[in-house]
Amino acid sequence: MKYLILIPDGMADWRIERLGKKTPLEVADKPNMDFIAKEGACGKVNTIPNGFEAGSDIANLTILGVDVRRYYTGRGPIEALAKGISAELVFRCNLVKAKEIMLDYAGGRISDYEAVEVIRQLNSKKKFDFIEFYASKSYRNLLAIKKEFKEVKTFPPHDIQGKKISEYLPRNGELAKLLIELIEWSKMVLPEITNKANMIWPWGGGRMPKFPKFGDTYGLKGAMISEVDLLKGIARGLGLEFIEVEGLTGYVDTNYKGIVRHTLKNLKNFDLVIVHTEGIDEVSHEGDLEGKIEAIEIYDERIVGKILDKSDLSELRILLLPDHPTPVELRTHVAENVPFAIYGIERDEVKTFSEISCLKGKFGIIDGLKLMDCFLR
Repeated sequence: MKYLILIPDGMADWRIERLGKKTPLEVADKPNMDFIAKEGACGKVNTIPNGFEAGSDIANLTILGVDVRRYYTGRGPIEALAKGISAELVFRCNLVKAKEIMLDYAGGRISDYEAVEVIRQLNSKKKFDFIEFYASKSYRNLLAIKKEFKEVKTFPPHDIQGKKISEYLPRNGELAKLLIELIEWSKMVLPEITNKANMIWPWGGGRMPKFPKFGDTYGLKGAMISEVDLLKGIARGLGLEFIEVEGLTGYVDTNYKGIVRHTLKNLKNFDLVIVHTEGIDEVSHEGDLEGKIEAIEIYDERIVGKILDKSDLSELRILLLPDHPTPVELRTHVAENVPFAIYGIERDEVKTFSEISCLKGKFGIIDGLKLMDCFLR
């Protein structure tokens, strides 16, 4: 038996008035996801433990059986694992566009090439020798601090779009003062380099984590495909092979064919393959309702449909679920249960894949740390 986990980031949503009080998943034409639900068994799962923010780091670690209450240290350090970076503290460092309010957490969709030049310039002009900026993809970059500090409170920029940034600056002690100083300094540096982003926004920092190995826990050889360094870092931390795919953008224009091709190829080489895609979450952050419905339909056709068409389904078990909801009306993540469907086990009475229908499945509502046991049993 082979195992496949499909994670369309941020796909779950709320009922929306102008959709007749339906969710985007209920409205979208998605015959392939509906097939998985109809021919499998469904439920809802809590991927965000109490007391944690609804981030993709928390959600995906929980999905993969990691107790974040024991092992989580921050988002930045996980992304640092993806790049082989080590420091006392690592923060995610978005290139953003802001004035008095946060205008764009994604820095005008700054290109990878432009971001590399921005990071190079920041390092050449930096004020402290114990900090280092690292380029990643587009607006998603890292700030490493090679000096001990006490903990600091920061805020994800995608959670504060349209809000006054003065109310969400870093808090608590000397490290907060340093991060604020770097933000203010970047306001003078970035406009000389690019007309898209005009400041940095550090958040999600912490010390380097030590995760339990997935293979030791579940006895399977696994691989991960994703468009973002966050999931690459999770893969490396869990001892999963990370599969590089050309042409991935982290948006709805990504290389779907490449994702499918590498998924099918690596299902032959590994016991389990995890496929995480970002585009649906991105249009959700943009508040684009029509774009989200279209993105769901594209995902269903170009990822789920192609995999179903080209696989021996008698030898494949599939888990389908978003990691967290990203309601388009809110434009950020929420810590609410998400629907899931498992193909390849005894089916229940659910006929379609959605937030409402999956609640009627035989699993009911389960804790996220029990999901892998339900899937791999």
